[in-house]
Amino acid sequence: MTTLKHHEQFYFTFVTFLVEDHLFRVPRDTLESQSDVFRDLFLLPVQADGAEGCSDTNPIVLEGVQREEFQSLMKVLYPMPFTRLSPSPDATLEEWIGILKLSTMWSFTRVQEFAIEQMEPMLAMRPLDKVVLAQDYGITEWLVSGLLQLARREEPVGLEDVQKLGLDTALKLADIRESSQSTSTMPLGYYMNHLDRSNVVTAIGPRGSTSCDFTNRIRQVFNLQE
Repeated sequence: MTTLKHHEQFYFTFVTFLVEDHLFRVPRDTLESQSDVFRDLFLLPVQADGAEGCSDTNPIVLEGVQREEFQSLMKVLYPMPFTRLSPSPDATLEEWIGILKLSTMWSFTRVQEFAIEQMEPMLAMRPLDKVVLAQDYGITEWLVSGLLQLARREEPVGLEDVQKLGLDTALKLADIRESSQSTSTMPLGYYMNHLDRSNVVTAIGPRGSTSCDFTNRIRQVFNLQE
């Protein structure tokens, strides 16, 4: 009698999750291959009454996760016609934020990178949101570019900035807007602040100057590595 074998690629084991009041049943192989967190989860010893996630009556309960966020992540991990998220107007910024949140939390590195790539153009004109997301998910390049946009704008630091960024970050932003790192050649419209021993040059020119590069000052104030 011929011994039957499981195909190494197309024989799926399914796992059931409970997210809020909805059950999701998906192939667990993708979760294991994409996430160290889920790989370790599935290595835990099986209880006597059966493995958690093996059925609708014994699902893996994902506490603190919103159904819409989990659904968006599943659309990326298991793309299907008419349902998958793609670089199109159908995929909203809110959906990508949910994907970024869960992919970061569960170490889906490739999905996280994909989400960051898709969100980049959506945040091009929303520097305040970019900085908030950068702080929430540790995206250094967004923090620098977002703060640079905010430092160059004409409007002063206001209440919305404080509410979204927090007082500490808003005060740091105000400091950045007043200064840039000293260089060997002092540009027109700047003067040396002799009271500051950190050798900082402070701007007195008009706001909204796109040529003023605050990058070094941003890295200094926020203790960011090059």
